[in-house]
Amino acid sequence: MLLNPPQARLTFRVGIVGHRPHRLNWADIPSLTSRLGEVLTAVRKAVEYFSAAHPGLFAASSPCFRAVSPLAEGVDRYFARQALRLGYELSCPLPFHKEEFEQDFKPGKTEEPDIDSVADFNDILSEAKSKTDLVLFELDGVRSDEAEAYAAAGRVVLNQSDLLIVVWDGGGNNPHGGTYATLKEALAYHVPVLWVDARAPHSWRFLLKESDLPTSGKERCVPNVTESAQAKPLFKEVKMIVDQILEPPQTTGPSGDHTPRKPNLRSAFFSETKPVWNGFFIWKMFRDLLGSFRWRCQSLRVTDFEAAVTKDWPKDDPGVAGWVNSRLVSHYAWADKLADYYADAYRSSFVLCYALGALAVMLALIPVLLGLNHFHASPVPILCAALEFLAVVSILGLVGWGKARRWHDRWMEYRLVAEMIRQHRFLIPLGGGRPFPRLSQHLGNYGNPADSWMYWHLRAIDRSVGLPNATMNTDSLKDCLSYMTKVVKNQGEFHRATAARSERIEHRLHRLGFGLFVLVLGLILVHLSLYFIPATHVAPEHAKKLSWDGWTFLCAFLPAVGAALAAISNQGEFGRIARRSKAMAERLDQMHQELESLQNSVSIRSSKTTSLALQIAQTMVDEVLDWRVVFLDRPLVTPA
Repeated sequence: MLLNPPQARLTFRVGIVGHRPHRLNWADIPSLTSRLGEVLTAVRKAVEYFSAAHPGLFAASSPCFRAVSPLAEGVDRYFARQALRLGYELSCPLPFHKEEFEQDFKPGKTEEPDIDSVADFNDILSEAKSKTDLVLFELDGVRSDEAEAYAAAGRVVLNQSDLLIVVWDGGGNNPHGGTYATLKEALAYHVPVLWVDARAPHSWRFLLKESDLPTSGKERCVPNVTESAQAKPLFKEVKMIVDQILEPPQTTGPSGDHTPRKPNLRSAFFSETKPVWNGFFIWKMFRDLLGSFRWRCQSLRVTDFEAAVTKDWPKDDPGVAGWVNSRLVSHYAWADKLADYYADAYRSSFVLCYALGALAVMLALIPVLLGLNHFHASPVPILCAALEFLAVVSILGLVGWGKARRWHDRWMEYRLVAEMIRQHRFLIPLGGGRPFPRLSQHLGNYGNPADSWMYWHLRAIDRSVGLPNATMNTDSLKDCLSYMTKVVKNQGEFHRATAARSERIEHRLHRLGFGLFVLVLGLILVHLSLYFIPATHVAPEHAKKLSWDGWTFLCAFLPAVGAALAAISNQGEFGRIARRSKAMAERLDQMHQELESLQNSVSIRSSKTTSLALQIAQTMVDEVLDWRVVFLDRPLVTPA
């Protein structure tokens, strides 16, 4: 049993995209192979340096180095050989099923007729199995659209790469799925690219944005140093890129003169322990009473986190599903249940604080109601004052405790981690994906979620999990679609239930608050009418005084209760949540129909399945970010 949230194993992935032999006429193959080995050596050394300099940042195990190559003839294989020599694991996204892909290497189609290309292909696979680890991810490309098959494999290489090596001759006339197309896609997704010139002497340079590309097809890749001194700056630049990828952000939130960025919660998250008890039951009790008029006894004992999500994340599922669940469930369970815990703490606190504020007003008015305005006349004023003092101190204590422990921030950030991991669950079996956490430009003041420790942690998990050994066929794709359908259906039901409950709570709080103010208005009118009643009909002096004090009590206390209810409604954002959840449920219903339509189609292809999965994942991530923006402006405050 884990005592703290699990950390991901330090993993670094290097992918390769490059030309086949027919585009390597101007290459010096031994020199090119050596250059690839130099890059892989520099990466390994840089990651080892980073690991030594940052103990405790990742799981306590040695770093994992993974090379991602489709093993086509030419550059892919030169790279794979060097990677295996240096102890890298080998991950191979193939554009076709293995047997079909081997047809490209048989006599008559091979571009290397001097060797047995099929045997060479299988020798690399055998070497990977015997030396480190081998993953074969066989896509379902079709010969009628080879360009798309190779493009799909290139996208998987891209998804699985932290650094992409591109061996390119500088020409831009590549077809869809070729080297240049994948290079541009990498830059669009902000994947660092190390361009190695396909022509001798195989100079190199880093490309980090599209404007770094040459402006004409004749421009050559020229290093900034002499050939004899190239090894040193290669390591220096590789180390800089590796550090940028692996270094977690140190602050969170938007930057500005009036909103300084504060330390993020990464260290706090990994130091969390499972609470034994959850005493913050006020929120769920309040929610159930107002939302459904039901009283459910809340268990104070906290269930084991992984056991609580086992039903939705079964590790004993056959095939890829169980493989993925077993690698993600601990990460998800800790983030999800800690987010629930701090949501309960935050929400229970603001409900209790506003209720205590109204209670403090009541306690201050009780002596007036009883006509005991002097401490010496009765102990009641002293007792009420003491209780009022405790109520105010409790409010300040709760708010101070919540701010010091950052309950609000922990809820927001841990929930984002959990939801991104949930969406990643159905992307991994399809080759991964990059559903970026993003905000609209007008919400830039809320900070960039992609520049956060939460996204850094997701990427670390993604690197450590990698690809499963899988063959994309009708059965495996139906399994993926079935799981996505289940997730989308459950999320749709969740949003419909949330919308209905939040709408009921918002309406009932509004009606109750409005009713209290109407009641006060009626009391005031009755109070005023007493001035017009003849003196003979006025009650005796003591009864008159008691009734007037009662009116004073009610006319002061009831508006305080109404204000507390309005404040709870405002802080809980029930109206906005209802509208957003209703809209999200409708969008998910549309996606559910698309999934069912795809499941029932005659031919299911991984390209369509992956495209739909990315749309669903991005929609869900965007919804969580929108929800997060709503609540970022609702920190815990005193009811003043």
